[in-house]
Amino acid sequence: MHCKYLVIIALGLFIHLIGIGFGQIHSPCPNVFRYVRNETTGDIEGRIEIHNVPKGVSLHVMMRLSVAIGLPTNYVGKLELAERRELAVKAVQQGRPLNYRLHFPLQHPLPLLTRILFNNQEYCSGRRAIGPIVTSITLEHILYPPGIVPDQPQNPPPQIEVQILNTMPVTSSTFAPSFSESAVNMTEASLKPIASDILPRDSVDDNICGRSSKSDINLLISKGERTEPGDWPWLVAIFVSRIKLEFQCAGNLISNKHVLTAAHCLKSGNGQELPASTLLAVVGRYRLRNWAEKTSVTYEVSEFALHSEYGRRGALFDSDLAVITLMETVTFGNLILPICLWAGPTQIESVVGKTGFVVGWGRDELGNPVTAEPRMARVPIVSQEDCLRSNSDFAQITSNRTFCGGSQDGSGPCNGDSGGGLVLYDSHKQRYHLRGVVSLSLLDRDTGACDLSQYVVYTDVAKYLNWIQQQLAT
Repeated sequence: MHCKYLVIIALGLFIHLIGIGFGQIHSPCPNVFRYVRNETTGDIEGRIEIHNVPKGVSLHVMMRLSVAIGLPTNYVGKLELAERRELAVKAVQQGRPLNYRLHFPLQHPLPLLTRILFNNQEYCSGRRAIGPIVTSITLEHILYPPGIVPDQPQNPPPQIEVQILNTMPVTSSTFAPSFSESAVNMTEASLKPIASDILPRDSVDDNICGRSSKSDINLLISKGERTEPGDWPWLVAIFVSRIKLEFQCAGNLISNKHVLTAAHCLKSGNGQELPASTLLAVVGRYRLRNWAEKTSVTYEVSEFALHSEYGRRGALFDSDLAVITLMETVTFGNLILPICLWAGPTQIESVVGKTGFVVGWGRDELGNPVTAEPRMARVPIVSQEDCLRSNSDFAQITSNRTFCGGSQDGSGPCNGDSGGGLVLYDSHKQRYHLRGVVSLSLLDRDTGACDLSQYVVYTDVAKYLNWIQQQLAT
């Protein structure tokens, strides 16, 4: 296995992410529309300012956006007043400009503004995106003056048109876009599990967490053996939207709305947190790049919480944990189930010598950056003393809240497996429990990847159970 975001250390070598390129975005009509960065969320959004607004009539704003990509989710953006309705009405009555906020469906790439209409008058026009697949989005907002009650809903639903090179456009007037079969491999299909896979429960309890469809764990071996769908139903693929959707890290489904992963997976190369709106969590995924896979479901990310002690001075690699909150509740099924949180002794000595299992789509022994299907490695847990004795560099990247594991034989998690879980099997309860999260490794100077002749460092989940439970309760 290999890991694109296992933090690889050569002492001091960090992973770099692609930035937004905000400075390269220009407005087609800066006197009416401009791009700004929201100081609270860090997202880039649009600001619209309409002057010479007439009084006593309905005010209808229509925006047209164009982006050279298929949208990865059902979210198409949002047009809203920049202030409360009563303040906007007061501004119009006083002859001041009317201000709007425009939220984009993607941050990478940012959609281009192609048109603004105000009460059927064109206020701005710009160039259309160019590419093999182009999505056009229409967003509208109507502000009614005091005393007027509309007969119809105040704001028409978004409209979306997807045009694919050499095919006819596909249009939908509903919030959820409809894509043709030729587009589905290039876009995110948020498909639900087939009915036979759905279980009656949709919340975590002791009867469903940590269950695997694999009946014989002795078949699991240390050299990255291939897995089958349902073997590890809590495995989550985390993607980030840049110029295109890119696989970022693995994660672990720990409730019907939360994913546990590594904190470094949610930061860019310059140390800034990635906007939640750029992240997607895919559960039930087997073939990493198969967006038409009927058993997988894609969820947008509402927010995430990094552990407050991650990255602090003097303990740079401690507390490498994050909890992602999904926008919608996950429906559990035979191929989608949560992992049980650790319930045994928290001392590392209680698990030293035991073998955990780590699964991911990361780098394999042939140097492939990601694998088509997830692969599994068997990982023996070693004592802190053995870890430090093996290489003095571990003294700088471990703590009393991490542990080391591995066979030092070239097997184990690598680049791209960060955030994945190390799970231990309880033969009495016949279920798996999450003990570690893949965090970092030393660097192989010859290959530039993880050095699996050394141990891999895991964040010890048992030391953070209170913090994790606090995130689940918020």
